[in-house]
Amino acid sequence: MPLLLSLSLLLAAFLTGSIPIGFLIARSRGIDIRKHGSGNIGATNVWRVCGRAPGLLCFALDFLKGLAPSILAGLVINNHFPTPLAGALSPSAAAALWLAVALAAVLGHMFTPWLGFKGGKGISTCFGALVGVYPVFTLAALIALIVWGIALALTRMVGISSIIAAAALAAVVV
Repeated sequence: MPLLLSLSLLLAAFLTGSIPIGFLIARSRGIDIRKHGSGNIGATNVWRVCGRAPGLLCFALDFLKGLAPSILAGLVINNHFPTPLAGALSPSAAAALWLAVALAAVLGHMFTPWLGFKGGKGISTCFGALVGVYPVFTLAALIALIVWGIALALTRMVGISSIIAAAALAAVVV
């Protein structure tokens, strides 16, 4: 039974992550986001093609796709619900499963089966998953988000801004 529950958590995380939010937001405006801008379905391209409000909505929902499965898995794995996993996993196995669930959500976003296994880059979903697995890093993650915003304002390049934010996150955590 613990194996079935573990696989269920992983599958649920992947399917949650696989919801193509950016595609759906753009489609609601009559746009196939895959044919505009960078062709990516993530928040950056939605912002670029559809505007600020749709881009922020996409970021928030992609963030939640990583956050929700991570929090749910943490609650189940750490015995906050009476489940067959309660006491069935060693601490290291529980931690590995928790991280695997977070990763499954990100991989679902990156390789969504609904769009031929072509999704976004996973930045927003990974950010949500990180906060869900390591809530103690929330302040560090917020600092990284602020650094990302400043870098974006200065460089106007999301990719470079994301790299700078990742470096800032590492620096703050260490």
